[in-house]
Amino acid sequence: MKINIYQIDSERDGKRLKFFPLSSVERLCGTREVDSSLYNKVYSANVSCNNLEDVFKKFNTDRPIDYFAHSLSVSDVVEIVEGGSLKKGFYYCDDIGFVKISFDADKAVDNTNKNRITVLYIEPKHPPKKLSIPNELKAMQKLVDGYIEEYYPFDDNAVLVCNEEGKMKGLPLNRAIYTPPYDKDEKKIKEIIAGSFFICCAPVDSENYQSLSDEQVKKYSEMFKKPERFYHKGDDIKVYPIEPKHKDYER
Repeated sequence: MKINIYQIDSERDGKRLKFFPLSSVERLCGTREVDSSLYNKVYSANVSCNNLEDVFKKFNTDRPIDYFAHSLSVSDVVEIVEGGSLKKGFYYCDDIGFVKISFDADKAVDNTNKNRITVLYIEPKHPPKKLSIPNELKAMQKLVDGYIEEYYPFDDNAVLVCNEEGKMKGLPLNRAIYTPPYDKDEKKIKEIIAGSFFICCAPVDSENYQSLSDEQVKKYSEMFKKPERFYHKGDDIKVYPIEPKHKDYER
């Protein structure tokens, strides 16, 4: 089913309605009508859910990797765009269940594309996936599950961002980085990345990361297309490609 999620922006929430049930909205505002202008649209995607209870569970216990807002909570609004067992419309997350409400999405601020960059996200055992993420440290740390470290093995302005303590923490080995030029059958390993990582652009004249170009997405998707398994053979490390597990990113 296709959904949109809206959450109150604390800076515009003069009456502090965030996380309050509809009964409190009525007590504080004299009406149960929800003020759409207080809300930001924070997420829009297809999700593997059948009803709002599934949505609530997913966005609390199994949040998508590209979801960076707070867990679905009281005062949030879920829009059913298509699919599922419910009629299209807007549903207020109340203290018990959901309540269908009137909501003007045009008055909400759309943050789904605000200050975002396109990256290529690569998990162990999975194929690369293009994601749109907030250009913020917190979001990047979520992707790598810890403090970030930059690595520049490429011949353009792309940078590989990984967990700086990946090997110390024993995160699963993900992909090898090879030293060019190399023969097709005798690749020389330069580094092995432990844990999930992503690739984005880091131009020398910019203080911030930037989006990959379409050409770079294609280039690095092909480079890291096959997940790899690693074995010790004497003093050497052998690398074998494996079939990827296709994960549902719901985009």
